[in-house]
Amino acid sequence: MEDRRAEKSCEQACESLKRQDYEMALKHCTEALLSLGQYSMADFTGPCPLEIERIKIESLLYRIASFLQLKNYVQADEDCRHVLGEGLAKGEDAFRAVLCCMQLKGKLQPVSTILAKSLTGESLNGMVTKDLTRLKTLLSETETATSNALSGYHVEDLDEGSCNGWHFRPPPRGITSSEEYTLCKRFLEQGICRYGAQCTSAHSQEELAEWQKRYASRLIKLKQQNENKQLSGSYMETLIEKWMNSLSPEKVLSECIEGVKVEHNPDLSVTVSTKKSHQTWTFALTCKPARMLYRVALLYDAHRPHFSIIAISAGDSTTQVSQEVPENCQEWIGGKMAQNGLDHYVYKVGIAFNTEIFGTFRQTIVFDFGLEPVLMQRVMIDAASTEDLEYLMHAKQQLVTTAKRWDSSSKTIIDFEPNETTDLEKSLLIRYQIPLSSKKKKKKKKKKKKKKKK
Repeated sequence: MEDRRAEKSCEQACESLKRQDYEMALKHCTEALLSLGQYSMADFTGPCPLEIERIKIESLLYRIASFLQLKNYVQADEDCRHVLGEGLAKGEDAFRAVLCCMQLKGKLQPVSTILAKSLTGESLNGMVTKDLTRLKTLLSETETATSNALSGYHVEDLDEGSCNGWHFRPPPRGITSSEEYTLCKRFLEQGICRYGAQCTSAHSQEELAEWQKRYASRLIKLKQQNENKQLSGSYMETLIEKWMNSLSPEKVLSECIEGVKVEHNPDLSVTVSTKKSHQTWTFALTCKPARMLYRVALLYDAHRPHFSIIAISAGDSTTQVSQEVPENCQEWIGGKMAQNGLDHYVYKVGIAFNTEIFGTFRQTIVFDFGLEPVLMQRVMIDAASTEDLEYLMHAKQQLVTTAKRWDSSSKTIIDFEPNETTDLEKSLLIRYQIPLSSKKKKKKKKKKKKKKKK
């Protein structure tokens, strides 16, 4: 329970620091450190010791920042020596992993800003600032490494199945915090573990440090992916939401728009019989009169990893100028092509599909000319084994040949007759009477019917 109380105090200290309430921040982080000091680390097993170390480092950093803002430089320097001693004693990589996690959660910046401000221009009452300067450097390096995803955290080696740059086993899956990685007691005490390479605990301090480092690197990569997704996803999400909520969806998205002729090769629906398949579509959009193509995007997330925009060119019917398209492009932004007074303009867009599994894959490509409705084209590909394809074709053929259309000779209309009220229903109606408002409505309906009859 104490570590939960300490963690809560640590979080409160962080919030107070962000609000610039330094006295309250000092109070909360001191409470966290006092809570952590009430028990021995030997009393805990599993992830607790690492979690406690994280809380202790965070609390000390918040306290250093608070002391600096409150002009208590001596105490800030003492805490700085303490945090460097605590952190680096566990290994610099593990300490940097904690700092990296703080940076990704937005907890490190307030501390770093206060440190930088305190060490710039101000003498701190003539005090030697060697430790504070060292801490400031560590925080700056962590911020730079996190934002730029530098090779110090081996972000480029994080692809699944790739072990380049790593020296130990891959870390276990399902871990939600770097502090959850543990050391294997049996291996450390006896030099052997019955689970061997399948053991979910580290078999050395070095392996544990590398796991924490890989976790921090994974967080960096996920953050970059989320940022890229937000940049590209906002347009697509807005368009989908507008289309779904519109009373006239055909005015938002349409498969044909006036003044634009669409040609495609091959057909929009394709069937393949191999598991590993590659397919490309080429769309030729002839605009008469000429108009600017501002955006091309793949609309839906479901099968997004299998589709990409691979080529875009623009010009007249004889000359095409290729446009720059990034790798694995999901959204292309244009609007910079010079049309030079042409009465018509042709855009050619290439869409690629790749898969290594069987299934049915769909995607919608939108071509935005700056006006609504936005032009869209739907593509679909069925990847199935030869046997499955034969069965599907047979089923489709059977459906076409046996299906019957309804007509006047093949339909029977049966009038609805309300069921008789049972004794139970009658007793319930007596017990739970119909509200007066409902009775009034019924009376009004009866009056209207009588008037109509007259």
